[in-house]
Amino acid sequence: MKIVALDHQQEYDGTQLCSAFVQSHAADVADTSDVVLLFEGAADVPVEHLVDTEDADADRPIYSPHMAHVIIAHPSMELARAVLAQRLLGRLAADWIGAHSGQHVSVRGDDLYLDRAKLSVSVATRCARGSLIHFAVNVDTEGTPLPTAGLRELRLPAGEFLRALARLYADEMASVAHAESKVRPVT
Repeated sequence: MKIVALDHQQEYDGTQLCSAFVQSHAADVADTSDVVLLFEGAADVPVEHLVDTEDADADRPIYSPHMAHVIIAHPSMELARAVLAQRLLGRLAADWIGAHSGQHVSVRGDDLYLDRAKLSVSVATRCARGSLIHFAVNVDTEGTPLPTAGLRELRLPAGEFLRALARLYADEMASVAHAESKVRPVT
């Protein structure tokens, strides 16, 4: 699994959730390799770019002035497994944030909360080259359309969080691959 961190701010408007965007920043990685792309920037996703049809039907666009974003491309992963990977990523993020802030971060489905304030957004979807996951945690929350919490108020550096989360995820996925490889089928 290749981890790529952008060295510049990148706004997220939903169109970045595509294999071409990931490949444009991981050009030296084979199309068949798993990639974790990390970046910071605002999120302003209009309803027409939402992948989650429930959010789109409910007219719930996404906005945050500054988020820590992760886009993961798994070229050979089916959607059901990608949804499980997305939820694993959320639990790893919740554990890291909780351990480094001293706060209890709850996980509800694929979303993180600090008390009643939403901390993250996330979606897993299919694409022509497998599956993609977008997971983002608020850094700043001014102007968000619902009660939110962010890394800044928890005094957690976004870059440190992103690097740690990527490493935790890559290690866990390597462990899963090892577990799959060391068993024989039974009847």
